[in-house]
Amino acid sequence: GAPLQGGLYVCANTWEPYVEEAAHRLGTHGALTLLTTTDLRRGDTQEPAELARRLWPLQEIADRYHRLSRIAQPRLARLTGPAELSPSVLLTIAVELAAELTRAIEPDPLLPPQLLPRPWPGTQARKLIAQCWAALHERDQGEARPTLFRLYTDITRETADQATH
Repeated sequence: GAPLQGGLYVCANTWEPYVEEAAHRLGTHGALTLLTTTDLRRGDTQEPAELARRLWPLQEIADRYHRLSRIAQPRLARLTGPAELSPSVLLTIAVELAAELTRAIEPDPLLPPQLLPRPWPGTQARKLIAQCWAALHERDQGEARPTLFRLYTDITRETADQATH
């Protein structure tokens, strides 16, 4: 969410179940106040895409996705190429991809497409990562990737599924 003022945050996605679950886990649910609205203005700005530009650092997030694409493209070429890749090379690629995906996605509020600039570089970057992860899985059948990377497999599978629907 984006902070509006003193403990008041706005999110373009339904996040109440996650916020409530966290509040329960932290023992602060009794102090939690939730409000939903479809009417938000900041100053004279009320157009949703413009509000998103003002509330979230979209250019910084876009730059991170551009970097992710630049890193993923040559790795995808290696993973889909004919050369044999050792387990240590596959693990190195997996770590590099996981680190870059984390760097790109951590600040991303995952706004709905209608609130994002077009074309949104996150769409292409996540698609590339999904292709890399699929090629990595084909190459090593999960042998070189620790259990930790299952999370990334799930993320990239969801991204690939969303891109096809």
